[in-house]
Amino acid sequence: MNFFKRCWQNRWIRGLTWTLVSILTLIALLFTWVNWSGARQWSATQAMLKAEGETLDFRATMNDPVPEAENFCAIPLLKDLALVIDKDASKGALGEKRKRLEALKLPQDSKNGIRPKLPNATFGNRTDLKAWADWLRQEGSLPIPPDSGDAARDVLAALSKHDAVVQELAAGLNRPKAQWTPEWKTRELPEMLFAIALPHYSNMNSVNQLLALRATAFARTGDAAKAHETALIIAKLSQASLNDPFLIGLLVGSTNSAMLHATAWELCEAQVGTVEDFARLESALSTLDFHRATLNAFRSEMAAGVNTLQLTKRKRDISLGLFEMVSNDGKPSGSVFSGLSARLIPSGFFDASSAVLADGEFRNLIKPLRDQDLLAARRSAQEWDSKLLEMKGNLWKHPSYLMTTLIAPAITSVIKRVLYTQVLRNQAMIACALERYRLEKGSYPDSLDVVKLADGKPLPLDVMNGKPMNYRKTTNGKYALWSVGFDGKDDGGKRTLNEKYPENTKFHDEKYLGDWVWDFPAK
Repeated sequence: MNFFKRCWQNRWIRGLTWTLVSILTLIALLFTWVNWSGARQWSATQAMLKAEGETLDFRATMNDPVPEAENFCAIPLLKDLALVIDKDASKGALGEKRKRLEALKLPQDSKNGIRPKLPNATFGNRTDLKAWADWLRQEGSLPIPPDSGDAARDVLAALSKHDAVVQELAAGLNRPKAQWTPEWKTRELPEMLFAIALPHYSNMNSVNQLLALRATAFARTGDAAKAHETALIIAKLSQASLNDPFLIGLLVGSTNSAMLHATAWELCEAQVGTVEDFARLESALSTLDFHRATLNAFRSEMAAGVNTLQLTKRKRDISLGLFEMVSNDGKPSGSVFSGLSARLIPSGFFDASSAVLADGEFRNLIKPLRDQDLLAARRSAQEWDSKLLEMKGNLWKHPSYLMTTLIAPAITSVIKRVLYTQVLRNQAMIACALERYRLEKGSYPDSLDVVKLADGKPLPLDVMNGKPMNYRKTTNGKYALWSVGFDGKDDGGKRTLNEKYPENTKFHDEKYLGDWVWDFPAK
């Protein structure tokens, strides 16, 4: 005891002790204030969302289940592809189905050279089937015959290896809807929503690439039935991904829809199909609702982000490595925060972070999409991205923005991609209506004013300015459609291609200043 008394008589020990006590008291007060202010901020945000009619219930963002008899994705080949057995996507009967679909992919670049380009209607170029036939012979993985002089038939001969699988897909085309199974609204979900496994997206892009080439080849041979059938399969697979309540579903669906746009261009360019064929394709295109899909995707992103933050607050022994990208097995891939226990952070930090994330995504994405349109969401997204960039450089002033800068997606690029794809879909729908008009009247109209959709509704507008799509007949007996693009300026249907490398032009880039054109240049 005398020892402690003697120690206490030392001024430096007393000073150090009082300093430590003061620091601990300040830390305790800081924690208390952060917890109080964070809870208050989070409570206010939840009340605001409730008043706006929004929810953070992840299941509420999902579509209602579709009866199997009406669901394209409930056919035997596709049923339950969104399910993983024991965290192994290659396991069991589902794994075998995935392998069959994975086989539906085109050969990649090899030592024999670079693979030919797939259809891209915005360039106005026909797919070079002769180049594809030559490439397939050089690559050697598909059984293609010697050059017959008919490249389209040679390509179809090579792709016939996959005819059985394609016909299994075609058997479901009489089902009006497409939704991946098992339905998300009824299935068991992981505690951390960002850990949801999504194995059904892994090969959809490859499947649709092969289907696009197949439809193009059938169009060139004049086989309208097979060409349109194949295009409709692409439409169903695109619809299924867009009906998923995930951002990745929106992106996959948009990519596949762009492939469908290019396929529709090839069918229109070849002028193959009946009035009924083009009416069915037009109807299939109309099911691709990018506005609704984008709104659902960002609602689910908001719910999943808040779920991650609140789960970490509740389970205080969770490593902050959770905030890094999560793999399909639910394990974090590592982070600068990995190993730092959440116990060392006030619970109010997670509440304040939840408030910033939910408030920002609602006001800058969900509300503009819900109450206005994609263009309004684009303007708001640009402002939000700029603010997040500013906050990222000043996190010491605004620590509650830390998790939002890590979790929130690059929303402006997503919106731009969706806007571009929406224009492509609208152009393809108008083109189908024009083909029906040509088949009924003998030629294309002088104006779009006399054309309507097959269901009697008006033609879709140019979403970039809310006005009718620009149109004119061309001297080769066909026509040109064009959107004003990101700059909002009508250039009279002129493309502004990359001067050095035209094939590398990025039409969905904000820097592109020309029009988005659907036309048929002379061969």
